[in-house]
Amino acid sequence: MRKKLNAYDDVPEKRFEDYLDWSSTMDKTYKNGKVWTHQEFGAIKLEPWLILADRESFIDVFKDYCVQERFGVFVEKSDILRYITRCAIDSCNWRIHVSTMTDKLCKHLQSDIQANHDIPVESLQRICMERFRIQVKKRLFYMVKAMAKAIIHGGFGEAYSLLPRYAEMVKPTNLGSYAQVTWTQGSANVQPRFKACFFSFAAKVRGFLTGCRPIIGIDGAHLSGYFKGILLTAIEIDGNNEIFVIAYGIVNIESIDTWG
Repeated sequence: MRKKLNAYDDVPEKRFEDYLDWSSTMDKTYKNGKVWTHQEFGAIKLEPWLILADRESFIDVFKDYCVQERFGVFVEKSDILRYITRCAIDSCNWRIHVSTMTDKLCKHLQSDIQANHDIPVESLQRICMERFRIQVKKRLFYMVKAMAKAIIHGGFGEAYSLLPRYAEMVKPTNLGSYAQVTWTQGSANVQPRFKACFFSFAAKVRGFLTGCRPIIGIDGAHLSGYFKGILLTAIEIDGNNEIFVIAYGIVNIESIDTWG
């Protein structure tokens, strides 16, 4: 009986240090450092310029090191950039200082995101490893993509500030349309803030009257972006059995008053 061959080759995944071939200018950042490799408990050794993948990895290793060496520490400073601890004994001058290596991910990846707005976070993670020698968790790239898109297209705050101008432009260019934007009451110390908006284009109304079924459906959907709210829509079914939007608006809560 013939032995069944494996359908896939067993190719091991590259480790962080496998990318450090010094062909990239970013490799100079790691020239004086030593990339952390797994060490068994009892043989853990910390030394200057040690490079670990992320903050969580360091803390796990440091905890094991403290247990291994049987000494206590207290945290002097802990934030997203630095982690400083000292020996728990007042007369001891021992301390350890760890810093985050700055990389400005958003700036370096902006051109890649601009070329493909739907680029997967896995691809961005691979780019960082191959091009910049940086190992980053996937969840951070969702924030990087949002920041890059805001730089390229402008942020949500800027878009909301343009709504009044957009509403005034709709009225003369689409005669018979209805557009309204409301704001909270401002004062000398408080800037007015967006409250609600409503848009209904004349062409949509004519389409409803001449080519849709005489039934209107309404629905509200919660917005999950940077600015919360509820998107209200009035829809119809056209002659092709497809959704036909008659009007839409954004409000703070869904109620009889806001629907009215």
